[in-house]
Amino acid sequence: MKRISELDYMKGLAMMMVVMGHVLLFSLKVEHTALIAIINICEMPLFFVVSGYLVHKEREEDLKETMSRLLVRSRTLLVPLVVWSIVLNICSDRVMCSLSVIYREGYWFFLALWWCDMLNTFTVFTSKRFKLGMVADMVLYSSVYFVILLGRIKNIDFGGILPIQNMQYYFPFFVLGLLMRKYKFVNDVVLSKYSYAVGMLLLIIGWYFSSLESFVIWFVAALEGVVVVWMVCKEINSELKVAKMLSIVGKNTLPIYAIHYLFIAIMPCTLRGMVDIPNGFFFQLVITFVYAVLVIFLCLLVDRILSLNPITRMIFFGESKRREW
Repeated sequence: MKRISELDYMKGLAMMMVVMGHVLLFSLKVEHTALIAIINICEMPLFFVVSGYLVHKEREEDLKETMSRLLVRSRTLLVPLVVWSIVLNICSDRVMCSLSVIYREGYWFFLALWWCDMLNTFTVFTSKRFKLGMVADMVLYSSVYFVILLGRIKNIDFGGILPIQNMQYYFPFFVLGLLMRKYKFVNDVVLSKYSYAVGMLLLIIGWYFSSLESFVIWFVAALEGVVVVWMVCKEINSELKVAKMLSIVGKNTLPIYAIHYLFIAIMPCTLRGMVDIPNGFFFQLVITFVYAVLVIFLCLLVDRILSLNPITRMIFFGESKRREW
């Protein structure tokens, strides 16, 4: 499938926000600011929408193709989850006989995305078997989501390997991306000039009231954030240097996400005190952006070194082929 540039830009922006958010939280020890709020609203929903959009297959797969795809997908998501959790535990001197040795909470994204893929495979099989249409598909995915909510209520997490709280929030974004790819009607409704205008307004309102910690406010703001960022990325000129850099980051989000925790160092107390001020939005933005760019550069450097050899590429990232730049 031909790469869709706007999706790479979206993933690149989302990855930048993830690293900036972790710089604020773990390096600068800043938790409640306007910058953190807007990052938390947009970052992960963008990943799940794009992942859902890309997971849809135009042609019908047979059982062998489906199993082969799931095997590759499981390898590329679960291998980094385990390997980099162990690496991070060793680096932070947290080696112990527990699940946390092979699953650091910071890597919940890999596991949540894997579960989304597994649930989607079951749903797609059911949809194709009974030749369901758009409305029936929505009902089917809603039923799967109901099971997720039931698991959340019953606190079923299979010993910690089911990130049910994250699934509760992000699975709808994954399904939205999938339905946008599958049905032109859904895509046209979500990405229209009217939804763009409404989305900008609701994103600002949701950002303003984000301190209320309301599921509905955050979800609506995140949904509109996805619309706004997607529409903006559609207008980015691919010839710009910024676009090319975003594309590189977007094509390499997996290794950046896996490696970046190693470079999130605690900054000096003086600097932390300077940025932890009520109206320090732009100062925080500059500091975290500069440090995030440095961290991403180091991640890409480490990734290139590890990816030179197919054995280390498989061990650390579960990949048999080199990624594009």
